[in-house]
Amino acid sequence: MTSSIEIQDIDFVDLTYEESSQVRSSILKGENFYGYIPEKGFSFIVKNFKILSSIGILEQNWFLAYTHSSHFEDVSLDLVQEIFDTCDRKILQEKYPIYVGDHFSNGERFSLFRGCAGPIHKKGMSWTSSLDKAIWYAAHHAEHYDLDNVAVYAAVVSREDIYCCGDHYDHDFIVRPKEWWRIEVPQSEFRLDRPR
Repeated sequence: MTSSIEIQDIDFVDLTYEESSQVRSSILKGENFYGYIPEKGFSFIVKNFKILSSIGILEQNWFLAYTHSSHFEDVSLDLVQEIFDTCDRKILQEKYPIYVGDHFSNGERFSLFRGCAGPIHKKGMSWTSSLDKAIWYAAHHAEHYDLDNVAVYAAVVSREDIYCCGDHYDHDFIVRPKEWWRIEVPQSEFRLDRPR
């Protein structure tokens, strides 16, 4: 059971009184709190991830906050990885198991893709096993944020490098590949009306 002393160490400054009360109550019960603060959950966890880890309530809340966020300009990739490194991988993979669709590599090596748009392409930690979906993501980011310079990158990773795998929209592999490379995709393929 979480103590009130541990709760006092959490920074609630950006939450309203009602939000902080709901989050405190959830934490004291050992339940997920992200649903009470979906708009503020990501920044709240970034500020408090070490204490949330020591309380034992980081993993599921962080995964939900991370996968429901789309822009990470204010947080470095190193910090995002540090938070995933702070999580217990066993807990992450129990809740969000690694999807093995292609048995060619016995579930030990994965070919993954990432769609990007804009002037700077970041390696990021969200990857998909679908080339088609990666192309769609690049087109989506270009359309939604009025960006150009669309591209798709590929990487091959080992199972041990993957933190977990979500299925909120599709199979979202959480991993930071050591190597990645741009692949040739015709510009005409970057469109939102791709067959599903």
